[in-house]
Parts: sequence; C-alpha cells; structure tokens
Amino acid sequence: MMKNRFKIAIIGAGYMAEEYLKVLVNKKVYCEGIFSRTISKSRILKNKFKIKKLYKSLNDLKNDRQIDALIIAVNAESTNYILNNLEIPKYKILCEKPVGINYEQTKKIVSKIKNKHFYVALNRRFYSSNLKAGYLISKNKGKRLISIRDQELQNSKSKLYNKNLMYWNSVHLIDYINIYARGKLDKVEKIKKFKDNNFSENLTRLIFSSKDEVLYHCNWNSPGSWSVNVIQKDHSIEMKPLENLVQEKIIKGKRVRIMHDKEKIDLKFKPGLYRQISNFLNMLSNKKHKLVNLNDYFKTVKLINKMYV
Repeated sequence: MMKNRFKIAIIGAGYMAEEYLKVLVNKKVYCEGIFSRTISKSRILKNKFKIKKLYKSLNDLKNDRQIDALIIAVNAESTNYILNNLEIPKYKILCEKPVGINYEQTKKIVSKIKNKHFYVALNRRFYSSNLKAGYLISKNKGKRLISIRDQELQNSKSKLYNKNLMYWNSVHLIDYINIYARGKLDKVEKIKKFKDNNFSENLTRLIFSSKDEVLYHCNWNSPGSWSVNVIQKDHSIEMKPLENLVQEKIIKGKRVRIMHDKEKIDLKFKPGLYRQISNFLNMLSNKKHKLVNLNDYFKTVKLINKMYV
C-alpha cells in the first residue's frame, strides 16, 4: 500500500462515494476514514477500499486531527447539515453539487464559507468531450451560437428534490453556458416560463456582451435527452449525449463530419471523475488545477435563478 501524502476522509457511502473511491484506489491513494449516517454501508466500503477508520459520528471525524482533506459525496439535504456542523476552514474540500438545495440556501452557504480551498464537483467539466470541444471552439474567435437541450423528470418521492431539480441536476447543463459563452450577460429573455409540476417547458434566450447567444430549452416531465451544440462560422460541435463529441466543418463548400472517440479513462470510470480527482490531488500538492471554486459555482446558480424565477 502506497503511503499517502494526504490525509483524506470521505463523507458518504452511496453510489458517488464508491465511484470516487474506485478512482482514488486506482491512483494508489487510500482514504484515512469514512463517515456515513448508515454505518453498515460505511463498513462495506471501508473493507472494500482498505479505508483505515470508520467514524460513527460527525464528531468522531471532527476530532480526528490527522485529516486535512475531505470529499463530501452525499445528497443536498445532508450536505447542508454537514456544512453547518463541520469546521470548514480547517479542511481542503471537494464537495458534490448541489451545495445548497436552492438559490437562497446556496447564497447563505457561499457568504458563510470562508475557505479558498472549497471546491464543487462538476464532473462534466472534466469530460474528455468537453475538454476537446473547448479546444476546438477556441480556435475560432468569432461569434458563438450555443444551443442547450435539457430534460428533467419530477419523479422523486422527495417534494424538495422535485421543486429544486434545476439546482440539483440542470446545473450541469446550465454550467455549459458559463464554460462557452464569453463576456458579460446583457439580456435574459424568457420565451416560455417553467411551470412547476406540469408537462412544461423552459425556453430562454441569453445574449452576452461578446455577441454570443444561448438558447436553452428544457422540457419537464416528458422524454428527452441532454445535448450541447456550439455553432461558429464554418464550424460546429455537438455533444449528445454529453460524453460524445461530433465536430462538423465546412471545407471547400462541403460538410465534413468528424467523430471524436471517448478517452479510455471516461470508459473505465464514471466520466470526468478521474480527471476531477487528479485535479483535486494537484490542488492538495499545491500544483495547478482546474477545480470549480465556490464563487464560480455560484455564478452558475445565479444564472439558474435568473432563468427560472
């Protein structure tokens, strides 16, 4: 077993926690401890991934002075409890989205947390498709027409989840606006307003100072798919599903279509997670990284609020 340079604990014992642990073990980084309110699940992951300690309470974790980094991988309601009961400034943190259940709660958390080493896990930023698309788009300096297709189902037993699904799930799609649209947001035009708990649509047009335009279309409570399309003069990219990348160019008056293969790490692990953890470890080593800080994340949350409220 490799001796860890970092003393990392993980909070959570569900699907996402296990996906993180798969990557860490592959990189020969072993967690010092695990905490979950469901101790039986924690014990299973402790044994499976060679985790040293099982904390039976959040206080047990807080009292472990060896821990200097945390991965928080629980649902939004649990995240709020944890952030209100941990000594946040003492840790370097990677926290699964959403940080807050809605705009108001997120705003309070952002104003409260004074930790420059608090980062939010938006794994789609680290998709090989997104990184390649960003490179291809950057080669053309002209206007960008960005089309985003979203689809959400309010089918949870949790009314809180259903009501705030745009903050919990659509955040991934709307984050692409902050990735690809340049300049200051000048105009938000709500063409069709979202109606809660209905077969409904949100159709919103956004215009930026760079002249980039975004058309966001989400159909609620009906079948659909996620996609991102960026059109430039003589060039376009499409991600549908988001893990896949298709590039189109016009060369000598003819359309040329190029399929870009997924990288192996996005096939072996949950897409984006390997690179995200690599960046987290870089941050812990004081190396360059591209993690999403709290202010950057809140920029996307504010955009959701403008589009949906």
